Amino acid sequence: MRTSHIYLAAVALATLGVVVAAPVLAEQQAPPASSAPIDRIDPAKPSAPGLSADRRAEYDGWSPDRKYAYDAWPAETQVYYWTLKPPQRSLFWQLSDEDRIAITAMTGTEREAAWKMIEKRASGSGKAAGQMPEPDES
Repeated sequence: MRTSHIYLAAVALATLGVVVAAPVLAEQQAPPASSAPIDRIDPAKPSAPGLSADRRAEYDGWSPDRKYAYDAWPAETQVYYWTLKPPQRSLFWQLSDEDRIAITAMTGTEREAAWKMIEKRASGSGKAAGQMPEPDES
């Protein structure tokens, strides 16, 4: 038998061993705690810790998807969110996560300019409420 045939047979046996062992290994491993569906998160574990009573009440009124998105933000973005006025909070939810984090990282003047642009685009969009217009291509 040629050496290449021996190598080929060894690879085939190893592949077969992995295929046979994979279901057994999958049954033995518990899923990570964070893989629970959003509506099955342990209610005893507090999410969004450190919120005041009125902020907690608002948070508790959100949909599970919104809570999950908020909980995924960096702490600085979460803190910044609560400094916004209600109309800005509504617009903040319409931004992408990258834009939310970018606005959080901006300084005062940059942030004010960004909010003016966001509010201008939202008010001049002519679209239904709750939708941000597409950015200009210019």
